[in-house]
Amino acid sequence: MQIKKEEVYKRILAVAEKMFIRYGYAKTSLKLIADKCYISKSNIYRYFSAKEEIYETLVGEARRSILEVADRMTAPDFIRKSLKMKVSEISNRLAYVVAEHRSGILVMLCGCRDDDREFITNRYIRIFTERSQVPDNDLNTLIAKIQIFALTDVIMSYEDPAELKEHILLLMQYHYVGINGLLAKENR
Repeated sequence: MQIKKEEVYKRILAVAEKMFIRYGYAKTSLKLIADKCYISKSNIYRYFSAKEEIYETLVGEARRSILEVADRMTAPDFIRKSLKMKVSEISNRLAYVVAEHRSGILVMLCGCRDDDREFITNRYIRIFTERSQVPDNDLNTLIAKIQIFALTDVIMSYEDPAELKEHILLLMQYHYVGINGLLAKENR
């Protein structure tokens, strides 16, 4: 019985996703992926030109979506919104993106190449620091890193979209209440 090409393609992606999350990008070889797929390494090249292409297939859309949320979260019109509106909007956007691209986000944050995680982290920190109302850049950097860490933990802990949304909402409430507390302290 011959296996259809689409089935092999999907199997390669599913196995690679698990391997990237479990072992990381650097420790996941094409040979390991091929062995877990029960195909030869040379057969992978019928579908992908390199490990990098598999990785990009898994994370490309997730990366783009997460960066759009980060850009929105720090946009000037968003910053001027009330706390309640900020929490609601960003929680809904994040919940949607995470539910839609959970596996790609996990690959990107947990098993990614260091340069990809560093790019996402540094870009978010830069945007957050530039647009934050908190005057201390070191504190802004810390807040952004904590938020990335907490979001990673939520994504890893919950698969159900409703649970993801609930916990993302709690994370965003915590985040914005904390920032507003810092701003109130500064204005005393």
